[in-house]
Amino acid sequence: MLAICITGSYASGKTFILDYLAEKGYKTFCADQCIKELYQDLSVQNQILTLLPELEYFNIRKISNLIYNYDLSREKLQNFIYPLLIDKLILFKKENANSKFVFAEIPLLYEAKFDKYFDFVVTIYCSEEVRMQRAITRSSFDIEIYNKIGEIQLSQESKIEKADFSINSGVDMLNLEQQISNLIKKLECQV
Repeated sequence: MLAICITGSYASGKTFILDYLAEKGYKTFCADQCIKELYQDLSVQNQILTLLPELEYFNIRKISNLIYNYDLSREKLQNFIYPLLIDKLILFKKENANSKFVFAEIPLLYEAKFDKYFDFVVTIYCSEEVRMQRAITRSSFDIEIYNKIGEIQLSQESKIEKADFSINSGVDMLNLEQQISNLIKKLECQV
């Protein structure tokens, strides 16, 4: 089994491509969704409230504002949540050990040093203009958080440079499907 990570900047098209791969029958894992599920656990919520006493109650929006504005708060939360995320990722890989490929979307792959858990990395990218157009359509969009994420994450160019493969998501669907098909063919050669 090959474990392939999908990464990229905010609103680059990572989730769209992960969903496309899932529709094609591939096993997929989404770090953001996994973290949302972890946040539903009351014991996780209580531990986060203990770690971040400035929070009066558990609220995702308040957590986002806190971690994007205070490095120490972000570091505390990451040190707590990343091991839980790694456990879920390892379990996902074990449960799908008989698959030819598994795909996982990890936005902060390099920043969190999660690349060691993958055989190959694919960076999804598009222009800043396209990313902004996509971002502003999201109900949770906040320009300050968008800019903070940009400061925290590696640049799109750095992610492309570090990756084994890259896909330009700022194209029409036919072109995007062709790029994904080419990626699968290249991965088939690695099995």
